[in-house]
Amino acid sequence: MTRFKIPTISTDLTKRMEGHTFRVIKGTFLLLSILLIVWIGKLIVFDSNTISVNAYNPRLAKLEEGYIRGSILDADGNVLAYTQMNEAGEKTRVYPYGKVFAHVTGYSGKTKTGLELAMNTELLSASSWLDTLRSAVRDTPVQGCDVVTTLQAGLQEKAYALLGDYSGAVVVSEPSTGKILALVSTPAFDPNTVFSQWEEVSQDESSPLFPRATQGKYAPGSTFKIITSLALYRTDSAWQDYRYTCEGETVLGNTTLPCFDHTVHGEESIGDAFANSCNTFYANLGLHIGAKSLRSCADSLLFNSNIEFVLPIARSSFPLSEDDTVEMVGETSIGQGKTMVSPFHMNLITNAIANEGMVYEPYMVDRVVTKEGQQISKNLPKLYGALLEPQEAAYLEELMAGVIERGTATSLQNSYCEVYGKTGTAQVGEGEEAHSWFTGYTKTNGSVDIAITVVVEHGAESKRAVPLTKEILDYYYSR
Repeated sequence: MTRFKIPTISTDLTKRMEGHTFRVIKGTFLLLSILLIVWIGKLIVFDSNTISVNAYNPRLAKLEEGYIRGSILDADGNVLAYTQMNEAGEKTRVYPYGKVFAHVTGYSGKTKTGLELAMNTELLSASSWLDTLRSAVRDTPVQGCDVVTTLQAGLQEKAYALLGDYSGAVVVSEPSTGKILALVSTPAFDPNTVFSQWEEVSQDESSPLFPRATQGKYAPGSTFKIITSLALYRTDSAWQDYRYTCEGETVLGNTTLPCFDHTVHGEESIGDAFANSCNTFYANLGLHIGAKSLRSCADSLLFNSNIEFVLPIARSSFPLSEDDTVEMVGETSIGQGKTMVSPFHMNLITNAIANEGMVYEPYMVDRVVTKEGQQISKNLPKLYGALLEPQEAAYLEELMAGVIERGTATSLQNSYCEVYGKTGTAQVGEGEEAHSWFTGYTKTNGSVDIAITVVVEHGAESKRAVPLTKEILDYYYSR
């Protein structure tokens, strides 16, 4: 029988292979060691400041003793928040405008909110690692950078003063860039004394700590007729021929739905009904369109979606489905039902109409600079995308022009700008006065200037949102 002999590897070859393997392993460990040293060095020299001042660092309160927070400024350099240090080295955070910017700046202390939280890293970051090293050598606090916002202090003050004792919100933006010019919520708190008065403020039934402009969720009332009108345009090519005769109220299933004050509007086109804010027209229009098309339209305008911003924005909800009753479809079509929207989101939708369908990402931080004015970072307008086709935006603009020309907001006519908008009254409960809404935008010489959204809680009796809007526009164009 033939036997096969297994070949053997020579001793020299074995040694050479073992030596090669050892050199590969040795080289790999050496390379990894070098990379680890470089990474640790980067953390120590370049990133230590960023890591140490991260708002989620549990040791931050202790570490902040070695820093002086940068200031928060408005677009014109007015100081909204700064750190004051006495001779003993004790630091106090000061908010010169008190309640006016409370929900924007937030507060900084045992906890943080607003821009104090969102921009914490920048406010506690030195302009360079050399500055950090220099402060360490001299045993002096590290000076943080300043945050410059897009806000206008005068406009913010005016809106805050006009809301007065009402609970509500005002959002003013620049559709051509996405800049937020004013962001007001009332009632508010004084960030200078919030910690010393915490028990009183936190238990206040009017919820002064709650940022209504960004986190408030309201029934949109008749401002939602913007979305219902858009759904008609998208689903019915004969939308111009759609007519309905208003008799002051309409019956939907077991529900009787009236127009405001039971006004009888007679036969109306979409333009007439939008200007008159006719509930019976839009309730029946919703049934004509159907729940599926309404849902599709709402979703395309970012309902049931998250909106990215430097501060948290409440997610607007549109839960209508094809399984809902005719009563629910009708109520939803006029902005009641279960639909909820934030003032910030409604302002963003208004931006899309003003800007021929295009929307820029909303932003409120313009740039970060050192105390010497050296720019560290800069935010530029960034296009989010198209929420509407240009012809859809033009169609909605024509409807909104009718509201000012012959509808529910004729008092906004003026000599200094063109106004386009939609009023709204949102029912909130049995025996309670409804909320008052206005959302719209302005133009001069054919160019869009600003978009403004106003919500006044329980202000429907006086239709408070419209006169408040007028006074804000008077102020803006008289500066």
